[in-house]
Amino acid sequence: MRKVWKGLAVLAAGMTLFTACGKEEQGTLFAHPSPEPVESARFSPGKTPSQRAEELAAMPQNPLTGEPGYPENALGRRPVAVMVNNLNAALPHRGLSQADILYEVAVEGGITRMLAVFADISSIPSVGPVRSARHYYTDFLVPYNALYVHFGGSNPGKAAIQNRGVDNIDGLIYGATAFTKDNWRAQNRGVEHSYFIDGAAIQSVAEQRGYSLNGETSAPFAISQNKVELPQKANSVYVKFSGYTNSEFTWNPDAGLYEKKRNGEPHIDENNSQVLQFANVLVLSTSITSYDGGDLREVALGSGDGWFFTGGGYEEINWKKGGYQNQFTFTAKDGSPITGNAGPTFIAIIDQSMVSSVNIQ
Repeated sequence: MRKVWKGLAVLAAGMTLFTACGKEEQGTLFAHPSPEPVESARFSPGKTPSQRAEELAAMPQNPLTGEPGYPENALGRRPVAVMVNNLNAALPHRGLSQADILYEVAVEGGITRMLAVFADISSIPSVGPVRSARHYYTDFLVPYNALYVHFGGSNPGKAAIQNRGVDNIDGLIYGATAFTKDNWRAQNRGVEHSYFIDGAAIQSVAEQRGYSLNGETSAPFAISQNKVELPQKANSVYVKFSGYTNSEFTWNPDAGLYEKKRNGEPHIDENNSQVLQFANVLVLSTSITSYDGGDLREVALGSGDGWFFTGGGYEEINWKKGGYQNQFTFTAKDGSPITGNAGPTFIAIIDQSMVSSVNIQ
């Protein structure tokens, strides 16, 4: 439906522009559109922001992003969370430009993994490379009532999946059937960087295993259909996870989104050659320590502080979570809940030692 709304906006501008922009599966059609084209296609210019917001609220909306034009047959269905490898050898990633919420957190050795959450299973493109589970990623996905897609896992990760009753699809079991192996990557990058999966395959395995695809979910903060602007301006934010990995987000006022860099280079989705873009970015500080004295990490998820970026501005925030069943809650320093703009969200979780490296411009 995102492609449909973008196509309507382009048609409103003229058939010539539509011809120039309609590149089938390799162009911007798979990218998250900005809210402006949706409004120009759907609403008359004379309507006030509150009237537009009322009309948007009456349309089916993505429960995780607030974007209108969500398929009605996807309402009331469970999301899917896919564990994605983030080593240099895993580049370029696939499918991340279509994620509704994307988490990035350190694992062992200073590297990070990403958890890509998709609200609509039927719209998930080829995504990956899919990699092994870690236990604290189940803390992120359980509150969404999400199916978990991974390829193996650490012992604590596998124990968390079992003990917490997480419906999951493991590439160690379904790698030869549900997953697609990129032979070039396997030969040149390593087999562990070569497995991908899409929504049709995920749904097929879920049905085979008897997993229910129905269930409610919601975003971890309120989303407004009116533009949210914060008083402190931020053109960019640099986030360091370790000496190996960093991310940077630069505000693009034309798109109304933050464009992501990974280790100084644009973070590109191989499916559509588009840079990853987000309407909302959260950077959360906590304590990340050794798990049981070994190389694995333990991430404290009780409470902490951080920053919230949206609409080209930012504010300092507090966050709380607690048990694995609990969703994050985010509040401004005055205790009021935060409100984001419609569109995808990126959540970075960093160790307290990296806070001094956060650079907001």
